[in-house]
Formats: sequence, C-alpha cells, structure tokens
Amino acid sequence: MSTQGETLYHPVNGSEEQTWEGFSWPAFFFGVLWLLVKGLYGHFLINLVIVIATSGLAAPIVWVVYGFIGNGVHKNSLIKKGYLTNSQWEKVKIKVEAEIPTEPKPMGFQKDIIEKLKDLDELRNRGILTNEEFASQKSKLLNT
Repeated sequence: MSTQGETLYHPVNGSEEQTWEGFSWPAFFFGVLWLLVKGLYGHFLINLVIVIATSGLAAPIVWVVYGFIGNGVHKNSLIKKGYLTNSQWEKVKIKVEAEIPTEPKPMGFQKDIIEKLKDLDELRNRGILTNEEFASQKSKLLNT
C-alpha cells in the first residue's frame, strides 16, 4: 500500500508535486500509460518497445515492476527536473528572506537564490548544462 511521501517544490514556476512511497497501484493498473502521464518518457519508450517486441506478453511484468519502483522513479525524475525537497525549499526561503534588503543595495548586489535557480534551469533547458551539472550547481547554491 502506498503512503503519502513528501511534497516537492519547483523554485522557478512555484508548482508543488506530491510524491508517494510504497507500491503504486496506478502504475500497476495502467502500466506504460502511467509512465506517459507522469512524464517519464524514457521509461515509457523503453517499456513500450519491450511490450510490443514481446507481443504484449511482458506487459504484466512491466506493470508489476513499476508497481514496486514507480513512485521512486517518479520522485527521482522530479528532482532531476529541478524540484526541491521540503528541507531544500526551506533553506531557499530562509536565504531569500535573509537577503531582502531593508535599505537599497548597490547595483552590484547579487541576485537572490531563486533568480540564480531560474538562471540555472534556463541554462539546463537550453542544453548548456547537463542534468548532472545542474544538480551539482544547485547543491552548491543551496549549501552556500
């Protein structure tokens, strides 16, 4: 049985995504369609090829496997897309609040954390940064 996991937050567009832990009944019942709906396109294509190549015989195996690993795969995919865990989100909010000036700062004042995360996300979306480089820069930014 799946239980409610943590909520992930996207610093750029402000969206929230609820994650789940344990067995994923939707992944079990809907198989490759669940992968498509969750935006797990690589997994979707690989499993679609497997199901077609085996004339549908592998479909039940795919459904059972993703029943067990689906929630974890989805959470990892969201983190790679730039979503932050609750503890990371709290750090960002604290840093942003600490950097809010009480008086005007000079022109050379650094951008706040959210702006920097937006810039990193834009670089990743344009293909300048790989997902690994993005994750590395994001962790450096959040730990400073």
